[in-house]
Amino acid sequence: MGLLTSVAVLIISVIFQTGPFAWSEGLVDRLFRHDSVAVAGLPVVALTIWLPIAVLRWLPRRPERSFLCGMQDALDPKRNPNWRSRLPSGTQRAEWLRRCRAGALIAAAVFALAATAGYILAGKAPADAGKPLPRLTLAALAGSHGAGMPAYARLVDALPGYDQAWLRRWNTRTSSYHDYYLPLRAPGQSPIDPVAVVMLASYPASGEGPDADPPVPPLEGALSKAHLPTWMRIRMREHGFELAEDAVLLRRMALDGRMPGADDVAQALSIIFGGTLTFCCLMMAWLWTRALRAMQPRR
Repeated sequence: MGLLTSVAVLIISVIFQTGPFAWSEGLVDRLFRHDSVAVAGLPVVALTIWLPIAVLRWLPRRPERSFLCGMQDALDPKRNPNWRSRLPSGTQRAEWLRRCRAGALIAAAVFALAATAGYILAGKAPADAGKPLPRLTLAALAGSHGAGMPAYARLVDALPGYDQAWLRRWNTRTSSYHDYYLPLRAPGQSPIDPVAVVMLASYPASGEGPDADPPVPPLEGALSKAHLPTWMRIRMREHGFELAEDAVLLRRMALDGRMPGADDVAQALSIIFGGTLTFCCLMMAWLWTRALRAMQPRR
């Protein structure tokens, strides 16, 4: 249970860039001025998986703490004074294999259903697909504080602050990317005012970046609340702009002035990840079935 909780914390912190992973990303950025998902993940794995195991081994065993004792005995059965070393019988081992096989088959069914549901839901075109993008001004977007904010929009009066742009270089496995965070301001707005809307424009590291494809108004993209970790806000402050507390993030996209349709990428990911997990579970069930057959007496 403790290990599963640690893994869940790890996955959530990586997906939402919060908690231990956000702290680790900030540390890597301060030390190397470059981001790496793999390097940032190393201390997170140690913190969320190995640290609880080390703490359980270090804590004294107290019989009145039955829950903790169960986890400690699972890590080191010899700490239990009533422990006796004995091998499980053939019947017990067969029962354990049957339970594992049943669990693998149930997990395979769950992953297959989830992949199918994700494929179907992602393939449905939104009701407003193909309609013109909502045209918004920075004042209207900042005044709403994110309430009733459309998923996609065209900002008609936003001017990117190229002189204050923060370039974040990061890589994952063999791919490298350049993320440009640019403050967006209305014409005549003071450059020292808190930034209500910040734009994210991503480019492959092998490309020419905004010099070849500069973001010019009107700007189109996906809108969301700027839930950025503290270390990112600090880095933006170092480049001369301060994010407002309820700032909005515009992820630049080429939408040609129309609301996007079905997400083909989400469909592909549903099939790839769901199919892979289903296949792995079926393989484990097949291996446990073979182990059960090998235990049967030969005629």
